[in-house]
Amino acid sequence: MIRGTLPVAIRILRGLRGDRRTLGLVVVVPVFIIYLFSEVFARPEPVTPILLGVFVFFLTYILTAIGFLRERTAGTLERVLVSPISRSGFVLGYVLGYGVLAAIQSVILLTSAIVFLETSFANGLALFVLVELLGAFSALGIGVVLSLFARTEFQAIQFIPLVISPQVILGGTFTPVETLPVYLEWPARAMPITYLIDAMEYVILDGGSQTDFVTALGVLALMSIATIGLATLTIR
Repeated sequence: MIRGTLPVAIRILRGLRGDRRTLGLVVVVPVFIIYLFSEVFARPEPVTPILLGVFVFFLTYILTAIGFLRERTAGTLERVLVSPISRSGFVLGYVLGYGVLAAIQSVILLTSAIVFLETSFANGLALFVLVELLGAFSALGIGVVLSLFARTEFQAIQFIPLVISPQVILGGTFTPVETLPVYLEWPARAMPITYLIDAMEYVILDGGSQTDFVTALGVLALMSIATIGLATLTIR
């Protein structure tokens, strides 16, 4: 393991034990949101893959971007850069620590979907968990990168209309990506939410082909690796 990864992850998890805002975002918010949707939609099955994909991505981005920004503003990053811990070790430790939280959040979201939306999984629960985690880690990588360009929590939130909202609009939430004009379809094909929703639809509704599903998994994994690598190179 890269030097310093595990100690950083353990320190982050210990530090979050008393952080009620973060714990609320991880535990309470997913349950509350899914409950509200269960009350709004009489037949939630057709929109369930979209709801779960969007909320996994959005909630993980918020969790990660603000958390990493706190590490920077608290001076943790400066101390790391003069310590024996490598930059890559710090980033991977952060990804591991918040990845644990994202995994817990994903399990809570999954449980809420089963309880409130009565969701079933045409291609198995295990594949759903895999897709959910890949979606969370792709959002996690983007959250780390964007937080490097923010000075305050408000600025981290301001990236949502610029980076997250276009993905929600173009990524298959309202209309299939292939029906978009070419000048919008190509950007949509470069967005992780597009592939997250495709994979969710395959697992939950058996929509699309197995080839498309494997492609979506591969793209999500590559995007996660690319953004985490970019964060390691950009951090200073």
